[in-house]
Amino acid sequence: MAGSELHRARWLGVDVGTTAAKAIAFDEHGAALASGSAGYGTTRPRLDHVEQRGEDWVDAVDTGVAEIAAEIDLAEVRAIGITSQVDTHLAVDDDLRPLRPAILWQDLRCTAEVRELNDGLGGPGSTGLPVDASSPVPRAVWLARYEPEVWAATRWLLLPKDYVNARLTGAVAADPHGSFKVVGVGGRYLPGLDAVAGLAGRLAPLNPADRAVGATRRDWHGIAAGTTVATATMDAIGNVLGSGLQQPGDTMVVIGTSLIVGALDGGGTGAPGVVGFAPFCGRCIHAGPTQSGGDTLRWWAAATGHTVEEVLDAAARAEPGATGVVHAPHLMGERAPLWDSEVRGWFTGLHPGAGFPELCRAVLEGVAFSARELVDSVEEAAGTAITELRVSGGGSRSELWCGILADATGRVVRRSGEPDTAVVGAGALAVAAHTGADPWVQGAELARWDLECRPNPGRAELLGDRYAVYRQAYGLLTPMHRDVARPRDRTADPGNR
Repeated sequence: MAGSELHRARWLGVDVGTTAAKAIAFDEHGAALASGSAGYGTTRPRLDHVEQRGEDWVDAVDTGVAEIAAEIDLAEVRAIGITSQVDTHLAVDDDLRPLRPAILWQDLRCTAEVRELNDGLGGPGSTGLPVDASSPVPRAVWLARYEPEVWAATRWLLLPKDYVNARLTGAVAADPHGSFKVVGVGGRYLPGLDAVAGLAGRLAPLNPADRAVGATRRDWHGIAAGTTVATATMDAIGNVLGSGLQQPGDTMVVIGTSLIVGALDGGGTGAPGVVGFAPFCGRCIHAGPTQSGGDTLRWWAAATGHTVEEVLDAAARAEPGATGVVHAPHLMGERAPLWDSEVRGWFTGLHPGAGFPELCRAVLEGVAFSARELVDSVEEAAGTAITELRVSGGGSRSELWCGILADATGRVVRRSGEPDTAVVGAGALAVAAHTGADPWVQGAELARWDLECRPNPGRAELLGDRYAVYRQAYGLLTPMHRDVARPRDRTADPGNR
């Protein structure tokens, strides 16, 4: 392959996800030639604290690219694009040395700071959403309050892809869309951020995602020094690009560690709980991430002493609707469209006839219900009907789950042949940064599909009834979740910082 004129690697796409980094090398025509990946650990040192090591991201990216280099020649790679998880923040010093582990998007340590900011300042950010626990604003307040020596030494507060880019190029930059919670509609940081613990001076300069942040400083697994590195953006937009969305109402769903829904605007004016992004390369996106997608499946498997495969097999033996059992996957609060850091998960409708298979099916259906809630909100925001979901992510490899998603949402599900569509989107941004091409066109050319599921009318009606229970239970349980969460506030329990 390495010696073929038709199969020489030209573009490299990378995604730094929540559990692993994956890289794919593409040829001149967008065909995937080889891939590599490596995982890394997540630590939970205290209640509601979720962290990763920034160096682990760099090592995993390096390992993934080394795996590709062992298969094919990378000497003619012209550009690199790196996307990553968003709302994960790493504090580094002037020399790009991490000062502490990164605070992950799942982390809820800032609940008290969130309430202070929202109650005292009103809290609306650039999206019109309240400040939540994954925003850099309360995290800056938390660091200044509880780790002042770290915050004083912090030069930059970086997203994972911006940290890896800086290590490759020596240049520090962020993109407006990856920083959407602190960026206004004009693509600039919101005024007043410097009043929040000096946050503004620690945020990286902004650069368009489809432009180069810099060039590699040294040879890297056969990739020459001086190779273009795109600024790139968050994994959600990478997934939108890599899902081949083109027309108003085109929608993607990613079942990764979290679940992400994104649709192209069709003349809508937004909706509560949905992020309305500023135009990205000429198109507007309405999107939102839940807090837990595939992570719910992993949790349930571990909690019951089973493998993920055993859980999926058990769920397949249960009847649709799980004999009345309904699960909510809000294990660590919820992001879109609820933006509720204090809600927690539950099962309802338990009865003696509900065994392990029924509970497994309820878990899968519960994640599908959270997807429906978000898809419906995104449809309202986009102002056009959503009839088809282009699905990717690790969870999409289960045909059973794809079918449940179709029945629970009432939409056709088309599955991407490449589960890691963010990597495909990263490759499209690499092309754009080097050639000036439209990344939307590049993403559409790379998209491939391998499964289609249509909703079954009978199952869709049944799951519609279960979904109504899911929605009603959230409202009824909200006061109790508040009572459970608030005694754990950092102000009440400083030892649990």
